[in-house]
Amino acid sequence: MNDEELDALLKEYASPAQVNEALSAKESDKGTLSVGEQVKHYPKPQRELDLHGKIANEAMREIDHFLQNAGSQRIRTVRIITGKGLHSPNMRSILPEVTEQKIAELKRVGNVLTFKKEKGGGAFVVYLP
Repeated sequence: MNDEELDALLKEYASPAQVNEALSAKESDKGTLSVGEQVKHYPKPQRELDLHGKIANEAMREIDHFLQNAGSQRIRTVRIITGKGLHSPNMRSILPEVTEQKIAELKRVGNVLTFKKEKGGGAFVVYLP
């Protein structure tokens, strides 16, 4: 039984006081969900930032600005595209490394809930609080 079906049953068979009590308990349970359980309910990426061709310092500034704007617009999920570095000198990609460091730093201070590298590399999905 999913949440909507349970809510419908509560409204049909329970007293108003019982409905309020159940809804309050449901709301307090949200604070106890693990990060993994929380992001299961997040939308697919709603905005993207493409960092192709950027140098490290420029990319870090753009990440900061992009995530601040997304947070202020109540966007919950974003994608940051770094590329795989296939066209980088010596085939050494800097952007994925500095991007991951920057997102991890923002996670430590609470500006990012969590993030993951997309399969195949080249991009990160970032979940905002």
